[in-house]
Amino acid sequence: MYVTNSIETVLSEIRIQRIKQYLRSVEGLRHGWENYDALEEKAEFIETTLSSLKLNVQNQNVHFHGRTYRNIIATLEGREKEKTVLLGAHYDAARGSPGADDNASGIAVMLEIANVLSGRDLQRSIEFVAFTLEEPQPQTIHFLIGSNHFARQAKQSGKQYRAVIILESVGYTDSAEGSQGIPFFVRIRVPRTGNFLGIVANRKSKELMNTIIAAGQQYVPALKMVPYKVPFSGRFIPETRFSDHASFWNYGYPALMLTDTAMFRNPHYHTQHDRHNTLDFHFIENVTKTVASSILILCNE
Repeated sequence: MYVTNSIETVLSEIRIQRIKQYLRSVEGLRHGWENYDALEEKAEFIETTLSSLKLNVQNQNVHFHGRTYRNIIATLEGREKEKTVLLGAHYDAARGSPGADDNASGIAVMLEIANVLSGRDLQRSIEFVAFTLEEPQPQTIHFLIGSNHFARQAKQSGKQYRAVIILESVGYTDSAEGSQGIPFFVRIRVPRTGNFLGIVANRKSKELMNTIIAAGQQYVPALKMVPYKVPFSGRFIPETRFSDHASFWNYGYPALMLTDTAMFRNPHYHTQHDRHNTLDFHFIENVTKTVASSILILCNE
């Protein structure tokens, strides 16, 4: 009863207008190499916002080709210190794109959830992490640079996670029939209308995926969800590894990606047209409510 009442209270406090403000504050050119100073300004905004919520905020430096970047980590301490729940999103953008959907939308959802959960008494701790350098950089064929650094350090230090939830492009919908595509080797039935939230899990995170589905069905029935447990952690379907959850898969953590499917739906993906006025904020609100309810369940098990 306590958890149910807490979830209902939290969901009533989520505000679309605040989500819009967060998203527009992050939107703008911020490619890691091409727009270094602008990316640092966005990092400062995220850090200041999380600090204002009375969370314990730290920067984890990530060194790349002579420059220092940072993952931003804000912790809401729970009563128990083991098996933290992590909610993360990357804050850099592709070259030449203002990155409203990819991935200011993910950061905005994360900040709103941090806002409504701050100060609450939880059994498990929550880490809110804004990752840098998720997007490809010109000096290397590798990407997911910030999250790989984070996950490697976590593994080396013996850090345990109950769940890792990565928000990746969660703001675009298209109600037209035929607007939704899928990777070639995905062998599940996927709606042809692009108005659902995709949930991508591997074997280790299947239970976590089921928790999110159950929470969404109970508390946010208006949100359509399509789950997919990818075989072999997506090694034969590379498109399912194009976000920071894959870094955690590599180190054996239970992680999943929540996404509007990005390039398989959004025609503005990685272009100058990825702007806030193309997004569906009611969809983003429902994603926020689903994730917030899931986190409350995971943190009070």
